[in-house]
Amino acid sequence: MADIRMRKICKAFKDVRVIERVDLDIEDGEFAVFVGPSGCGKSTLLRLVAGLEDISSGEMTIGGKKVNNVPPSQRGVAMVFQSYALYPHMTIFDNMAFGLKLAKEDSGEIKNRVHWAAKILQMEHLLERLPKELSGGQRQRVAIGRAIVRKPGVFLFDEPLSNLDAALRVQTRIEISKLHNDLGASMIYVTHDQVEAMTLADKIVLLNAGKAVIEEGSVAQIGPPLELYHHPVNLFVAGFIGSPKMNFLPGKLAGIENGIAAVALPDGTVVRAAVDAASAKTGDAVTLGIRPEHVVLGGGDNTVQAEVSYVEHLGESSFIYTQVKGVDTNVIVRQEGDTNARMGDRLTLVMAPQYCHLFNEKGQTFRRRIEAVAETMPVLQ
Repeated sequence: MADIRMRKICKAFKDVRVIERVDLDIEDGEFAVFVGPSGCGKSTLLRLVAGLEDISSGEMTIGGKKVNNVPPSQRGVAMVFQSYALYPHMTIFDNMAFGLKLAKEDSGEIKNRVHWAAKILQMEHLLERLPKELSGGQRQRVAIGRAIVRKPGVFLFDEPLSNLDAALRVQTRIEISKLHNDLGASMIYVTHDQVEAMTLADKIVLLNAGKAVIEEGSVAQIGPPLELYHHPVNLFVAGFIGSPKMNFLPGKLAGIENGIAAVALPDGTVVRAAVDAASAKTGDAVTLGIRPEHVVLGGGDNTVQAEVSYVEHLGESSFIYTQVKGVDTNVIVRQEGDTNARMGDRLTLVMAPQYCHLFNEKGQTFRRRIEAVAETMPVLQ
């Protein structure tokens, strides 16, 4: 078993508190991704698991064993860094075997493990080459292979794809996912790229940054990728998960009827959201949120008038950046394929209540009530 348990984990560098009150369970064989903005402490938290940093307070166990004071070599973990850190004068075989030789493993066992790892990574034909003869993607596979040969219970990845170009990032991401499926080992992966987080993770751990760390703790939300995407607990999560991020429109609560909250936007338009806002009162400042793919062009109920400020053509889809009166940021609309929208066009944006999110003045989410949406929406004045 290589499950990981963290209880009230804190880390401070002198007077600077980087990790605050982390309670986290990573089950045996689970793929967990630490994600968040730069400076949120995700790499530091990974290094606490590896034993490369000391825990200031709290308790951590790996496989049921408390590891607060256990050295890295005895934790049963292997780490893959952003830098490949290969020995340039050694062959790929010797690079992968180096750690096992230091551990004084039998030469026959070393050979078997290196060839086993090379077969998994489809690089048996590269074992006699030097690192300079390999591409960036192949070098990263060597770094992963160096971790595999140790047969650890936990793999730790610290932004391993940052040095690769876009195409190689996608390919290597697929290989890491397949590796997890083949080995069945626990994996923790650190990235600032939320696309990597969404595609790789069984569980996402989204970390806070700034003063929210002290006030709320380091963890903003934990859960499966789609849970964070569809049910963010606050404005920070809603704005970080998703590309482009969720649209936010400031407003005031105008009323509630049959589980539908009415929000008055700065231009006087009223938009309805299927949320439970019973804890709020009319006149409260709120923020309406809706994802770009849920905004539809057309007419009817729940519409907002906007003017096109920019159109981004991506081939398979287009993003229309629009300006709504009284809203400081663009409201983005995702359209499939080509679009006829041009700068300066006036558009009517439809925002269905079941796709709208609502956040209170402190940025906390009102629970969505999709079942409350009837065929005929109530008319709220």
